[in-house]
This record gives sequence, C-alpha cells and structure tokens, in this order.
Amino acid sequence: MRVISGKYRGRKLASPADDSVRPTTDRIKETIFNILQWQVEGARVLDLFAGSGALGIECLSRGAEEVVFVDRNPASVALVRQNLKGMDGNFRVVAADFMGVLRSGESKFDLVFVDPPYKSGLGELAVDAVFDLGRLAEDGTVVYEHSSELAYSPKREDVVTRTKVMGSVTVDFVRKKKVGLVTGTFDPITKGHLEVIDEALRLFDEVVVAVLVNPEKECMFTPEERLEFINAALSDKTRVKTLFSEDYAVDVARRVGADKLVRGVRGKEDEAYENEMARFNREHGFDTVIVTPERYADVSSTRAREQIAKGDFRLLPDRAIMVAEELMKKRREAQRRD
Repeated sequence: MRVISGKYRGRKLASPADDSVRPTTDRIKETIFNILQWQVEGARVLDLFAGSGALGIECLSRGAEEVVFVDRNPASVALVRQNLKGMDGNFRVVAADFMGVLRSGESKFDLVFVDPPYKSGLGELAVDAVFDLGRLAEDGTVVYEHSSELAYSPKREDVVTRTKVMGSVTVDFVRKKKVGLVTGTFDPITKGHLEVIDEALRLFDEVVVAVLVNPEKECMFTPEERLEFINAALSDKTRVKTLFSEDYAVDVARRVGADKLVRGVRGKEDEAYENEMARFNREHGFDTVIVTPERYADVSSTRAREQIAKGDFRLLPDRAIMVAEELMKKRREAQRRD
C-alpha cells in the first residue's frame, strides 16, 4: 500500500500481518479520493475502524485539518501508529469502540470513513449513529465501504447516497438530504413560479412547495384548486412534494425538515419585501435563497389572473393549462345555472 497523492505521495504503508484486518486497496482508495477530491483539504476527518490508517493518512497527505483514527483492535492501533511515524499534522489515534467515541464527543466531522469487517453488521449501525448523534458537519459525507454482496439501502429518509461498485467492494457516499421549501400563495402557479422551482431542484435534493395564506390577498382560487394546478404543473418532477398550510413559512420549514426557504423575486418592489421577509426568517432559524427568474421575470400571478379572466391561460405552466381550462368551464356553467 502507498499514499496516492499529496505531501506524502508514494510513501509505503505497512499492511496487516494477517487477514484479520482487510486494508483498502490502492485502486479502491484512488477511486474514493477521485470522488472526494474537493472535500479533503481543510476537512475534519474521522476514520472509524481505521485498520492500517490508510484512508485517514491519505487525508492527512492531502491537507486535512484534523484526522482522528479510531480502532479497538490493539494490533490495528499499533499499525496506525507505525504508519504515522514521521508524519506531520493534527492527528490522534484513539483505542476505543467506535460507538463509545461517537457518543462521547460533540465535534462534527466533514468526512467520516466507515470500513468495518465485512458482514459484521457494524457498518449500517455506525452510519446511523453518525447521523443520529449529530457528528457529521452540515455538508459532510460518510464514506461507507462494504461487501458488494450486501447492498446498502438506508432505512432513514433524511439521507441521500451515491454508490460506487468496484467488483466485490462497494462504497456508498452518504450525506444529509438537502430540502428546500418554496412558499407562496400561488394564485395561480405561473411559468415564473415554475422557473423558481426548477432552480430549487438544482440546489436541493428535495423541494417542498407550500401554498400559504396571505391575509392581505383575496384569492381567485381555493387552496385545493391551487394545489391541483401545482400538482399538474409538477407532475413530471419526482423530487417535489406539495402541501397547504395556514402556518408561518418558518413553522412549515421546521415541520418538513427544510434546510432553507426559496423565494422568487421579479423586481425592486419584490426585492425590498423579500429582503425583509428573509431577515424575519433568519431571525427564526432559516436562511432564504432568493431566485430571480430569467425567462419569466415579468410574469406575476396578478397578471395571470387577469389573462385567465379573458380566457387566456398562456402564463400558466403547460401541464396546468388543461386543469385550469376545465375548472373555469365548470365555473361558467355554474354561473349560468345560477
């Protein structure tokens, strides 16, 4: 085994004397760090089940700010210390059980390596514990190496994974799911709204679109009708959820587990209002991402309602037009009967 890149590139690392510890091969290690390359420099790293220490040492070589090596096997601890001889950097070796280490501290890590003995059942337990005990930084990644015979399928809904299969070895890169909350009255949803939602989908793993109440606005459509338009407009987008609520946006954000709120801004008047709302949201624990539509910056719900009243539905997303036409037809028929 060798260090692949960085300050100690080419340095040989001692391997375990027997098969009790299964070191990550150079080929697998190279693949892992090709994926992580922009996350290592300046990172705080936790190398659980450290074994030979090869993964944590690679991080040290590439400029990690801190590396903590953890293993309860005395032979592995001795091997890690042997491989660290002559190396500079901020690191420490902890001879302890992984769960005890996770439970005993509060530090958050940008990278956590989980590489337990295959088929030991400890891997998923360790991954869950990292999240449950809050030991992963906001944009951190858990790197879980395991046998390809046992696929990793997270039971929790608050994470997303990227999987790399390399023959008999599979590595899952697990991180916290990022959720964005797009709020508005959506009376009705327009092509401008759709552009904002598309940008939110680019920024977040999941987007929740919430129809909220604005007591200063008299709406043309009921909450149920607005949701029907939205669901039709977003029917091709699998990473979107929708809801109606009478609560404040920050309360909805807290309930759905959103990381940030997303709001669209059309012009100076909107900008002043949205900046004030962003300040309110920040005071209550949530930052706001401001999005300015490029193609439909001049499209507003007010303008869309005016057009709809004239029988023109072109400002609505294409998939919502049929729903809106049918609704307005029913309204006209009801008015004639009355």
